[in-house]
Amino acid sequence: MTSAASKSPSIKTRVSFLATCIIAYSNTPSCSAFTSVPTQPASSTRQSTVLLHESASTSHDVIDPPLNPLLSQIKPSKTVEVFSLVKQMEADGETVTSLCVGEPDFAPPQSVLDAATQAMQNGQTRYTAVTGTAELRAAIAKDLKERKGVEYNPQTEIVVGNGAKQCVYQGLMAACGEGDEVIIPAPYWPSYPEMALLVGAKPVILETKVQDGYLINPSDLDRCLSQHPKAKVLMLCNPSNPTGGVHSTELLAEIARVLQKYPQIVILADEIYERLVYTSDGKCTSFASLPDMFH
Repeated sequence: MTSAASKSPSIKTRVSFLATCIIAYSNTPSCSAFTSVPTQPASSTRQSTVLLHESASTSHDVIDPPLNPLLSQIKPSKTVEVFSLVKQMEADGETVTSLCVGEPDFAPPQSVLDAATQAMQNGQTRYTAVTGTAELRAAIAKDLKERKGVEYNPQTEIVVGNGAKQCVYQGLMAACGEGDEVIIPAPYWPSYPEMALLVGAKPVILETKVQDGYLINPSDLDRCLSQHPKAKVLMLCNPSNPTGGVHSTELLAEIARVLQKYPQIVILADEIYERLVYTSDGKCTSFASLPDMFH
């Protein structure tokens, strides 16, 4: 312990803080690393503690503990920054029309509020299974099959999360890692690149064009994938956030044909806005419903 402290002043400082706890509860002799603080009986423990704190606080060798290097690569969420500003402006009495977060400007239906209240009154206030209650997962599976034509096993293939950000992040955690690349069509939700970085992957931006309605061009996707053999995931946001553009069933089929050439690619389909569709047919096809696109 003495040799370690003498080699590294920062370690010595941290050991001093540790000694504060030791001396506060013991009158046993301290080890040689603390020879600057004489061994004293329990009656003078308070003085020893103060001396150690002063020694640590006046040292010029104190350094901050090292943080994960990934933090230096992550940018603060602009959505969160703007939303915080909106809330501050509202607190100051200003009227603000905010378009920064994906939430409606009306209350949930009364039936939803009543059901939540009744559930709490019935004692449903404790931890559930980590994946969500069995009843909820079964209901989700039923809805997906009836509305989107995709069939999932509620016991093994459905996980309930606290919003899209958690679900997308967990999907990336499961699908890719250090050294992989994540293809992200632009414009994109600002959180996508940061999530890729957090799992150790590299975000690769696939630019879309105004003449294509800012939707994925299959030829451009093919070219991008051929140039990035380390690509592991394609982020497919449909309808698009932030443009609102909807990939038609025909366009999705073209994209699927391209992806068949790259079987290593996992498609992470973010379809959270599937019911906010304003096209002529009002339809948003689930990518997993296409032939050979769900495994």
